[in-house]
Amino acid sequence: MTNFTRRDFLKVGAAGTATAILAGCSQESERWVTLEPYVRAPEEQLAGIPSWYASTCRMCPAGCGIIVRIMNGRAVKIEGNPEHPVNRGKLCARGQAGLQLLYNPDRVTGAARQEERGSRKFKAVAWNEAINTLYEKLSAAGSAIGIWLGSSTSAHLHDLFARYAEAVGAPPPVYYDLYTGLNGYRALLDANAALFGQAALPTYNVARADVIFSFGADFLGTWLSATAYGVEFGQFRDQPYGKRGLLVQFEPKMSVTGAKADRWVPIRPGAEALVAQALLRLIADEGYGGSERAERAARLAGDVDLDEAAAACEMTREELATLARLFAEAQHPLAIPGAALAGTGNGTQAVAVVQLLNIVAGMLSVPGGVQFPPEVPAGLTAPQPSSYAEVQALLERMKAGEVRALLVHGANPVYDLPPEAGVVEALQRVETIVSFNPLVDETAVLADYLLPDRVYLEGWGYTVVQPAFGGMPAVSSQQPVVGPFHDVRSTADVLLTVARGIPAAAAALPWTDEVAFIKERITALPKGAQGGEDAEVRWARFLQHGGWWPETAPGSAPPELAAQGPIGVLPTTYDGDEADYPFYLHLYPSVLLGDGRGASLPWLQSAPDPLTTVAWQTWAEINPVTAEALGLKDGDVVRVASPHGAVEVIVYEFPAIRPDTIAIPVGQGHSDSGRYARERGAHALQLVGAAADEAGANFTWANVRVKITKTERQQALARLESTIDPGPDVHVPF
Repeated sequence: MTNFTRRDFLKVGAAGTATAILAGCSQESERWVTLEPYVRAPEEQLAGIPSWYASTCRMCPAGCGIIVRIMNGRAVKIEGNPEHPVNRGKLCARGQAGLQLLYNPDRVTGAARQEERGSRKFKAVAWNEAINTLYEKLSAAGSAIGIWLGSSTSAHLHDLFARYAEAVGAPPPVYYDLYTGLNGYRALLDANAALFGQAALPTYNVARADVIFSFGADFLGTWLSATAYGVEFGQFRDQPYGKRGLLVQFEPKMSVTGAKADRWVPIRPGAEALVAQALLRLIADEGYGGSERAERAARLAGDVDLDEAAAACEMTREELATLARLFAEAQHPLAIPGAALAGTGNGTQAVAVVQLLNIVAGMLSVPGGVQFPPEVPAGLTAPQPSSYAEVQALLERMKAGEVRALLVHGANPVYDLPPEAGVVEALQRVETIVSFNPLVDETAVLADYLLPDRVYLEGWGYTVVQPAFGGMPAVSSQQPVVGPFHDVRSTADVLLTVARGIPAAAAALPWTDEVAFIKERITALPKGAQGGEDAEVRWARFLQHGGWWPETAPGSAPPELAAQGPIGVLPTTYDGDEADYPFYLHLYPSVLLGDGRGASLPWLQSAPDPLTTVAWQTWAEINPVTAEALGLKDGDVVRVASPHGAVEVIVYEFPAIRPDTIAIPVGQGHSDSGRYARERGAHALQLVGAAADEAGANFTWANVRVKITKTERQQALARLESTIDPGPDVHVPF
């Protein structure tokens, strides 16, 4: 085996192997040296002695720091980076399962061409040929291109794609996938921009709050940065002087966060803004929390039917008033607007109403309150998720034949959007589709070319972290911890190579490779917590410690509030008449599969859901009272139908859900994405429409009614909990 040291590996990684010549080249592409269990070990590696390298997890966009254990040239374990200001040494199950993305047997192993879209018959092509073809297609398309990126796309690659699009006169990349859509990123950004003039994802200082009202925010499960919030929640429960924070969770179906709450309030889907307005009204009318808070509430509270709001929570008006008083009289109360608010027809306004509670409490940029991310030096910014209106605009361009070439990275639009969005129809009107994703997913099946990027454990990048915890601006580093497992190329290097032959883009993308671009951006940062007066030292420590962040948090002044009165929120309207569709539909991202990208990994498929213990399947959670009325029991296969579509799922009787609500996890139902995901369960997005909310920020997935029809089939639930009835005399605590 060729001598290949860690230093040589980093040099090769810096070069990125982007050596293809443009059109007309017949030279075979350079091959990576594949790291194998060693016959003759590199100078830094002793047999049986592990090495650890810092990087960033890409299994969701939170930007957690990781350290990866390498044994004999192979990655064998991923753990949290204890130095990292986001996750502080902790890591969720999805983060630890990242190894199975690296070693997935269904990865695309090299550049390929599909003769006929949808045939799933791919023919390998040399990388030089593939890059030359991409150059020809992009050169001919000019500004008639579309770029679709997802939340797993590195910030540096987003930046390069954006520079390319601007240089050729094309619209900016669309940055959207099901993860950002279901978690309401854009609604949070737009609501904060309207209230505070800052279009940024805030951090809710859970650790130092004493009372938290969470409106559907599953911050311990799937919302924004669950690992970081898990660390903060431990501090919230174990505060100085024996204090223990109190959590009230408003949601129609109990989540992981709801299971940890002191009080779980089964709120009617779509009524979150109504209840938040009622709390404001009660604080104003009853003078709770003192004159200052009551006066703020009086300015911001509109007219609201308090009895209706109480009924939406299945409580009396007096019980609702007790909650209002609890919030207003706390020293550090905190209100958190969750994901489901953004999926209603009034999502942005609903998020803003919940934020008004934090304004009334005076909890902006203070301990235990809402904190906005400090500015990162050197002009580094986090990519902003696109609004649903921008997604619709790209689809309309595609349907009109105005997009000759579509580039897809980190997203799976065919799966990420409901069928009514017409993604498949739009793709059929595009001349050339290129997928850079590592697996053949539902969108790649309709692509002409597969140019697989390296997975994050093989590649370079960085993440500008949002939300930023502890008031600490952070840029998390990503570096290859092993050599590429297959003949795959860095998408950034492919783009830079192609840009050299396109005059409009060549000047905008002058870097020789992606590492030169990343290094230029990172070394412009000032000295961080790890020191480093010299640029080369800062770069080395950026990689060694897992990122850049200052030695101390810079602090920030409270944002200047826009002139604000009451926020009017129209009542949520539902797709489907109540007489025909009697149940509310509540969708939620799977704690393990996320938005579906985890379905290709068997560790995550086989891990039991934390509340139901079900694995490998799609189920419908139904209250036992409802199940009895419908003649249903665990294991019955039912057809759940809405005005938009239908799916067949397995019944799971779940007591912690409203009787008028049916909950289905999102993440299964793939037609592709590898052997572990294919043809397993149902895709719940088939039940929702494709309309935007009134602000154009989100598609309305949380305002749908459904009906249930029993089939004659049964299917055993794959779950860990006992299925044996203990009998009426045995008490089983929930």
